Amino acid sequence: MATTTDRPDAPLPRRRLTASEVRDYLIAHPGFLTKNADVLEHLNLPGRPEADGVKVVDFQRAQVDRLRTDNARLRHFQSEVITAARANVSAQAVVHEAILLLLEAPSFEHMIHVITQELAGSIGIDVAALCIESQDVTVERPAMQNLHLLEPGTIDAFMGLGRNVSLLADTPGDPRIFGPAAELVRSQALVRLDLGANMPMGLLALGSREATKYEAGQGSELLGFLALAVERLIQLWLRQDH
Repeated sequence: MATTTDRPDAPLPRRRLTASEVRDYLIAHPGFLTKNADVLEHLNLPGRPEADGVKVVDFQRAQVDRLRTDNARLRHFQSEVITAARANVSAQAVVHEAILLLLEAPSFEHMIHVITQELAGSIGIDVAALCIESQDVTVERPAMQNLHLLEPGTIDAFMGLGRNVSLLADTPGDPRIFGPAAELVRSQALVRLDLGANMPMGLLALGSREATKYEAGQGSELLGFLALAVERLIQLWLRQDH
């Protein structure tokens, strides 16, 4: 009976390379370690001997140390880029799902309910509030939680003239915006809403108990997209009512 080694198609057993073969390969390919600097991290390199009692500056070791440092820095940078990309994709998916939730609302009242009651949970924060400026905030108080009326000019006072997005870290919430939930807020995102011609100013306010959930310098593209969807949907429902 033929054994495995008798078959011509049987794989040959692997053998370890000898030190001489490794040495010959590295000599024949002098650029190998330059192109594969990570290999150097696993090698114990010899030091430079002293010449006539005088220490010789080891430029080779300095170059190897630099390559190791550069390689470690590159790995760290790649890891940060990958982590940021994954977080961005996850945030996009969350915002898209929230907008789909708004689109599925069968009525204007239900959509407002989604914004003020369900939006916060869907995007992973503690409270979402919708604020509308009104000439009379004492009479027409909205009955819905997290829907608040503000005196004219309040939104400009909070955000500044011409500013559409404000991200505030380590800042307590204002009861005029967040109502009783203001006690939970430690960071917030405020986005101005344009509700259309002859309509009052609106504000979408997102609050988190995490002090650095929102902070100046963060990208606000996704937040702006969410706010655009909210204001366009409100405009659409208001046109239908008229």
